[in-house]
Amino acid sequence: MPVYLRTAGYKIYIWSNEKDEPVHFHVTKGDPSENDSKIWVLSNGSFQLAHNKGCIPQKDLTRIFTAMESYYLNFLEFWKNYFGEIKFYS
Repeated sequence: MPVYLRTAGYKIYIWSNEKDEPVHFHVTKGDPSENDSKIWVLSNGSFQLAHNKGCIPQKDLTRIFTAMESYYLNFLEFWKNYFGEIKFYS
C-alpha cells in the first residue's frame, strides 16, 4: 500500500492490487482499510468522488482535492511507475 502524499491529516495512497482499475487514490486518516474514501483521477485534471465510505467532511475533501490538483501530473507518474499504465475513469 504505497502512500503518495500526506495532507490535512490524511494519507493519500493506492492499493497495490488495483492495477486493472482506472487511476484513482484512496484517502484515510488512520490505517488503510476497505472502508476508506475513493477518488477517481480524470483525464481533464480534475477528480471525482467514487465513494466516501471514510465519511470525510466536505471541507476536508475540498482541501484534499486542492492539494492533489497541484500534484496531478506527479500522481499520474507515480501511478504509471507503479502499475505500468494509466487508464482513466470515463
